[in-house]
Amino acid sequence: MEKKMTPTQKKKMLFGTLVAVAMIAALILFIIFGTAGGKRWQKNLQSSVNNGLNREILVYNADGSVIYEETGKFDINYGDGRIEYIDADTGLKTNIYIGYNATVIVNELE
Repeated sequence: MEKKMTPTQKKKMLFGTLVAVAMIAALILFIIFGTAGGKRWQKNLQSSVNNGLNREILVYNADGSVIYEETGKFDINYGDGRIEYIDADTGLKTNIYIGYNATVIVNELE
């Protein structure tokens, strides 16, 4: 035989559920807005939605001379010893292969 819940028990269960949902939402918001990983996620989302971010790419050789420089709106991928980006204005894809003595700096511009 099932026991029916009283109105007070129903209210307590509803309140407990609301508190649990609020705590989960607060945790998610903290992760997204309060952690470095959350901020990276926001930037990645912003870059994807806006077809890249305004950035500058600088490539230096071993003696510190700039051997490549580009500024524009880019979405950048890194892997396998190269940086790949697509210029949002022209749609052209560029690959920069990174050697052992090269340094690549990518700065986000405002």
